[in-house]
Amino acid sequence: MNRALGGVLVAAVVLGATAGHAHTLASTIVSVTMTHPSRLTITIAAEADPLIAKLEALAGVSASGSLTTVRERRARIESLFPTLRAHIDARVAGTPLVLDLQDVAVDDTAQTEIHLTARMPTGASTLTWRSTFIFGAYRLSTRSGDAADAIEWLQGPQTSTPIALEALRAETDGTAAADASALWQYRTRIGHGLAMVALVIYVIGRRRRKRPALAGA
Repeated sequence: MNRALGGVLVAAVVLGATAGHAHTLASTIVSVTMTHPSRLTITIAAEADPLIAKLEALAGVSASGSLTTVRERRARIESLFPTLRAHIDARVAGTPLVLDLQDVAVDDTAQTEIHLTARMPTGASTLTWRSTFIFGAYRLSTRSGDAADAIEWLQGPQTSTPIALEALRAETDGTAAADASALWQYRTRIGHGLAMVALVIYVIGRRRRKRPALAGA
């Protein structure tokens, strides 16, 4: 009986440790926005300390212990970015995206936002998202064009449904306006240049016509 009770206690301790180790990160929100026709922005919002603990466990490194400042938490998350990236599978038209770390923000309540960017392949606009650093359910929010955010709840390593992305219209219009402005400036400079050439030719012509008249006088 004592041995059986001891076995139950050991099993309970192991299960408890596993449950604590495998934090669900249930408050995590992943947001995906196509901010430019060739650029994708991904924001991961989560509680900093559970996220750090999970990434340290996945990386197989020693726990950092108690982190108490914004700077310490931010630096630790940045150092664990390779592990985070290795547990994200974001694909466009079946091709994995190369994710880059833009920045990490941590506030005084130990909430963090991790901003990632990726270049979109030309002509591709369908995204699938999958992560293996979150256990349990979490929210995936995507914005396409000027439409409202589309929300999908994913469970752990579940792959999202294919998401058709479109750049924000303001960004697209801004790019088009910038291109039009550059073209207008280019044409204006050419026009000014041609006008200057014409003026120089006119002045030279007038001087040549005046010289015979002065010689005759």
